[in-house]
Amino acid sequence: MEEKKRLYPIIFEAETERHAWGTETFMVADLGIVDSVVKNGWLAGNTFSDIMETYIERISGEDVYNFYGRQFPVAVSLICIDGRMPVQCHPDDEAAGQRYDALGKRTMWYILEASEDAKVCLGFNREMSASELYGRCLDGTVGDTLASFTPHAGDCMEIRPGTVYSASGKLRIISVSESSAITFTLYDPDGKPEDSHIEDAIDLIDYHASDIIGHTEPGQASGKDCAGSEQAGDTLGDTLLSSQEFSVRKMKVAGPMKVTSGHSFTIYICISGSFSIQASVKDSSGIHTASWPVQCGETVLVPADMDEFFLVPSDRDTEVLEVFIEKREVIDDYINPDTEPFLEGEDYEGAEDEDDAADARDDDNARNGQDSDTVSNIRRFFN
Repeated sequence: MEEKKRLYPIIFEAETERHAWGTETFMVADLGIVDSVVKNGWLAGNTFSDIMETYIERISGEDVYNFYGRQFPVAVSLICIDGRMPVQCHPDDEAAGQRYDALGKRTMWYILEASEDAKVCLGFNREMSASELYGRCLDGTVGDTLASFTPHAGDCMEIRPGTVYSASGKLRIISVSESSAITFTLYDPDGKPEDSHIEDAIDLIDYHASDIIGHTEPGQASGKDCAGSEQAGDTLGDTLLSSQEFSVRKMKVAGPMKVTSGHSFTIYICISGSFSIQASVKDSSGIHTASWPVQCGETVLVPADMDEFFLVPSDRDTEVLEVFIEKREVIDDYINPDTEPFLEGEDYEGAEDEDDAADARDDDNARNGQDSDTVSNIRRFFN
């Protein structure tokens, strides 16, 4: 039997999109409209979608594959803003799946550089209504309603689905997001009114006043450790975002760090210094240690197939962002083993009372002008 070829840390060719407000350079992307091309190793020249077609489970990991199928779930890009970014927002997974058969777009920004006059807007500075937002997007005054702060290098922020956001000034930002190309432009100072997607997004937006949730200044990250990585004598780093879509951790690689994975791919973004990924490999000459160098500014995808490797710094001040998907179990309500079976014709004590109580709740909701499905949808949208 022919031995399968071993996968290795993959670096992709950078692909840049230019806009009136700056550029976005994709480092890892399987988005359809952007399909990263492998730069290194024996897979060089193949597109991301090509290698996912062939090595899906070995790249993503069994758990990730079982949930996402052949869609690689995360994209990484470098956003360089020099001007005023449009006011935008993204749908959540439920809305994107129903309307576009796609993933939603939860996003995390990590600020690499920011000018003194730079601003990031995240949500509204007061309670808003759909009608007011619609009018302000049309007349160009929507910026007056946005909550803003002055960003600094090392800041990070979560841009949740439904959150209206923008930025201005000079900024260099690492963006980690779900693999989705769906972006609703609500107002573009350099665009035309007819290019707005406000009508598509109007029912998906969070109209609550923002408290800049998810904005983390340098030194204020959670410090939550991530299982799987070991680094003797040093902190495991700061968790910048922990969500079921993806998690991001900032780490200083001060010495050799052993990483044990397998259930998920791991992405490393080198934000300072340099390092190498080292692992034992077996070939015709025997077992030896292979090394893959990663320079500052590069992003590398380590397939789940490499379930054990080391990060070895080649520079004293090496820092990385680590992106991965946490292990999770999704319980199917239809086959939940904790659910007692109900058989037709049997008398279940209390069940009738429970049904009566549910009917009463529905009657109350109806008297208030809302049925039970509407109430649950509203709660789900705003929670």
